Amino acid sequence: MSDEPWDLLIGAITAPHGLQGAVRVRPFTDDPERIAKLREVGLRRDGTVRRVAVRSGRVNGTRITLTLAGVDTIDQAEALRGTELVMPRSWAPPLEADTYYHSQLLGLEVVTTDGEALGPITAIFETGANDVYETPLALIPAVKAFVREVDLAAGRMIVTAMPGLKKSER
Repeated sequence: MSDEPWDLLIGAITAPHGLQGAVRVRPFTDDPERIAKLREVGLRRDGTVRRVAVRSGRVNGTRITLTLAGVDTIDQAEALRGTELVMPRSWAPPLEADTYYHSQLLGLEVVTTDGEALGPITAIFETGANDVYETPLALIPAVKAFVREVDLAAGRMIVTAMPGLKKSER
């Protein structure tokens, strides 16, 4: 058994599904089927991870329904609302160039090409067309016209300084 940390965020439980303890999951992946096929997931709440077996998984459009071992009632499922799903990074498929996991981007310091600090990425919103990165000072579309460089080793993202980028300019 590996000591690898279970720290790759793959989704979040949004609600119970039915009366028998199934849960609905909002996936943080472009391929929800990957999560539905897992045999085990980590449930993370308040920094603590509890590993549980997945009895079954089913994709419903952009959502996933999971049945988890030990979760047999709607009340038990309700208690998991907001819980994050995690897994070891080694289970994840390799990413294409210029593609990142949300967990790799959250916390990166954002700086404009003019050298202005916009603060760390605090949230990522999935809009359908593209993600949007939020910092304390800006909302940044996750497109090449804005995102110039991502340097994970340095903990930094460089973005193009454009009018309207900063929240105060909107």
